[in-house]
Amino acid sequence: MATTIHLQVNGSTSNLGAGFDTLGLAVELPLRVICHVASGRSGVLSASGEGAEEIAAAQDSLILRAFAFACRRLQQPAPPLALEIDNHIPLRRGLGSSGAAIVAGLLAAQAYFGNPLAPAGILDLACELEGHPENASAALFGGMTVNAVEQGRVVCARFTPPPGWVAACFVPAREVATEAARRVLPVAVARQDAVTNLQSAALMVAAFAQHQPELLRLAARDTLHQPYRRPLIPAFEEITGAALQAGAFCSFLSGSGSTILALCDDAIARRVAAAMASAAQAQQVPGRPLLLALAANGAVVEIN
Repeated sequence: MATTIHLQVNGSTSNLGAGFDTLGLAVELPLRVICHVASGRSGVLSASGEGAEEIAAAQDSLILRAFAFACRRLQQPAPPLALEIDNHIPLRRGLGSSGAAIVAGLLAAQAYFGNPLAPAGILDLACELEGHPENASAALFGGMTVNAVEQGRVVCARFTPPPGWVAACFVPAREVATEAARRVLPVAVARQDAVTNLQSAALMVAAFAQHQPELLRLAARDTLHQPYRRPLIPAFEEITGAALQAGAFCSFLSGSGSTILALCDDAIARRVAAAMASAAQAQQVPGRPLLLALAANGAVVEIN
């Protein structure tokens, strides 16, 4: 029997500076999907929003792959799945588009088969598919998430974002694929660099848990991935510097890029975003500013 499932899954930023593959933060960038299960065909029926043409033309949607993966793990035959997609997450810009798509596909299977998995089980599958848990956990649970993986199982702690904190972003026209951004990273780092990142990541968690924005600038220090990814991000120093000068709490590369994100108070968010865009324009870097609320709520599923 055909079933219709409505999903809304938010995008996310990850790492938050030093918390490589560990820290995630949901942002109000929705991926909305209407799933027609067992309706007679599989594929993308329609797509709108960010990357609509690419999504509509894809022969192997990440949502469909995640759905089929969940069916295999549940030892159930995969029924046909037809998708209507309305996507507001820029693709390959470090804002969690793949994590949201994976969570959407897993949740579609979860809903269709009567919710056989605990939320932790869904997150484990998402981590197995994406290779890291922080975007998927933020998309699934909302808020700020702290993640660890032990023998294939994800341990996740969640915090509600402090009120009044928002994300001011500059989204370059240039894409950065996660695979390419990982290839530039070294296989080993100096002990002092590792210690610096441990200190920073711990401060970032404390800043969110205790609502202390004064900790954020130091908490965003990173020696593990951003120094190696900067050549992939034109005008990174100029754009982050402009955000801080305009009053942002901190600024860092969103995920593996190319988006540069600044956490700031809502009262000055437009000023910060404008300063970032102006710095990019001065360096002849095409792109657009973007203001994002931090998303406290997790994924939403409705079935009928």
